[in-house]
Amino acid sequence: MLRSDLLRSAWMFAVGALDAYYSDAYTDVVAATIISKSRHASMTLPEFFYDIKFPVRAILEPYAINVNWKWRMAARQMMERENVLSLDTIRRLFNKFFRKGYRFFDENRLDSWITHPEAKKRLFGVTRSAYLKLTGSARDAERINARDQMTERYGVIFQRRHDCIHNCDRPKVAPQPLVVAGTVLTRLIHPAVLKA
Repeated sequence: MLRSDLLRSAWMFAVGALDAYYSDAYTDVVAATIISKSRHASMTLPEFFYDIKFPVRAILEPYAINVNWKWRMAARQMMERENVLSLDTIRRLFNKFFRKGYRFFDENRLDSWITHPEAKKRLFGVTRSAYLKLTGSARDAERINARDQMTERYGVIFQRRHDCIHNCDRPKVAPQPLVVAGTVLTRLIHPAVLKA
C-alpha cells in the first residue's frame, strides 16, 4: 500500500508541475502583452485579449518596485483560480497568441516530435523509423493518428490525477492498481531523463 501511495504521489506531483509550468507561462504571456501595450500605446491588441478578466485589487494596489509589476501580479492572481489540466485548456489559452502553423499540438508541428530520436511509440502510436518511411497522404494520416494518440495519452494522465484527487483513486468504487514503478516512469517522464 505504501508503494502504491508513493507512486500515486509521484503522479500527482508530476501533473501538478505541468499545471504550474503552463500556468506560469500563460501568466508571462498575458503580462508581457499588457506591458508591451503600456509601453507602445499605438499597438493594437487582438479582440480576444479584451475578454481576459483580472482581479481589480491586483491592478489597484501600489507597487513600489516597478509600475509594470502590477500586470504580472494581476495575471498571477488571475491564474490562481484556474488550472491547466487538459490539452484542450492549453490550446484554448495559448493558441490565440500564436500564428497559424505555430500553435501548440497542431499536427503539422508534430513531425519534429515524432521523428525525434527519443520519441516512443507509446506516445505517438508509431515508431520513428516507421513514420520516416511514410510519404504524402499516408504520412498525413499517421500524423493525425499520432496527435490523437498523444491527446488520449495525456487525457489518461490528467484523468488519473482527477481520480486520485477527487475519488481517492476509486472512480468505480474499487481502488485502481498502481504497483509497478514503470507505470509512472513510462507515463510521465521523458526517456532522456530516465537515462541520466
